[in-house]
Amino acid sequence: MHLASGFGGIVASSVMLPSAHAVLDTLKPIAMPSPKTTFLDANGNPARLADWLGTPLLVNFWATWCPPCIHELPSLMRLDQHLRQHDMAVLLISVDRAGRDKAIPFLENLGITGPELGFDPNGDLAKSVDIKALPTSYCIRADGVIAAQIIGDMAWDDAPVIETIMPYLSA
Repeated sequence: MHLASGFGGIVASSVMLPSAHAVLDTLKPIAMPSPKTTFLDANGNPARLADWLGTPLLVNFWATWCPPCIHELPSLMRLDQHLRQHDMAVLLISVDRAGRDKAIPFLENLGITGPELGFDPNGDLAKSVDIKALPTSYCIRADGVIAAQIIGDMAWDDAPVIETIMPYLSA
């Protein structure tokens, strides 16, 4: 079952993945350069994924209207704390049409702090990486190469998930 978002054909899966091992089923190795498409950073300024060159990133596309996205946000915050110890980070990119004005208060209300923030209200970046469902995440190496795609809700801070994604961040 899917929830239609009304956002460029992106749907949010209503299936909550119960196990950390689900990442093993949905991780798709890829090797493509990060797109040059702009989005907005936490301050509302234009940004590109290349702005984080040198820092491996787990980039997570999410929305306030997506229940599985909301479900995984606390574990993404804890993953960011873990990754920071390895000079890596989590970048949360909201695809909400209202952008920062909707997403920042939403995250603050949930107590989500720490991860880098980005906003893609027109869906330009989401389209450039061909997102079809939310949440979708990408492992991006320090050299800017997207090494893996993961679709669905994950327990990002579970040891098996961390062990699975680390090679895609550090390769």
